[in-house]
Amino acid sequence: MKGHGSYLAAALATLLPFASHANAETLAVFTKSAGNPIAKAVRAGVEQVAKKNGITATSTSTTDTAAQPPQVDAKAALKSISPAIPIYAGARYRDDLTRRDSVMIRNQYGPNAEVYTLATDDSFPQVYHYYVTYLAQFRAWAPQAPYPPEQQNWRTLEIPLNQAMQDPFIPGDTIPPGGKQVILQVAETEAEPKTVIRYIVTPSAPAPQQTASK
Repeated sequence: MKGHGSYLAAALATLLPFASHANAETLAVFTKSAGNPIAKAVRAGVEQVAKKNGITATSTSTTDTAAQPPQVDAKAALKSISPAIPIYAGARYRDDLTRRDSVMIRNQYGPNAEVYTLATDDSFPQVYHYYVTYLAQFRAWAPQAPYPPEQQNWRTLEIPLNQAMQDPFIPGDTIPPGGKQVILQVAETEAEPKTVIRYIVTPSAPAPQQTASK
């Protein structure tokens, strides 16, 4: 522990001159690990110095920074594939559900598959109505009833959007049929949130092979 004491003394000796300046209002300390005993001692000493000199002390660590996952903009990711992809306005991206679903999706669709999981407390019939009504503008989509049948068991909806969103009645955006494949899944849950919406994205469909005519 002698080395630890020397480390702390050196750190505080470095900070004290800065704390004595009238215009030094903040002491910031960056340590490698928040749980390291030396780092804890340094932060405690800094807080004492700051308190005695009437200034503010802040601290952060590499573990704090690493613990924050990168922010995912699911809407931007989907719209980059096609601006025509419908996204239910009342749903919010859920990173926890996305990470849970990723294992299942990659096992089913391959290691390059991605999933963006959204959730809403709106009922399944509300979400179902939005998607089937939106898709009615495409001739390739086989019309369905605007509301799902009433039944007590779990209700789900799965739509391959690349195939459904072709040949619109009114000229507009579509999803390239040979580009990244997007599968929409909507599922009713037995608890909160009431409805889960998944967008499963897989690599571009392989081009059909042409056989030479004999």
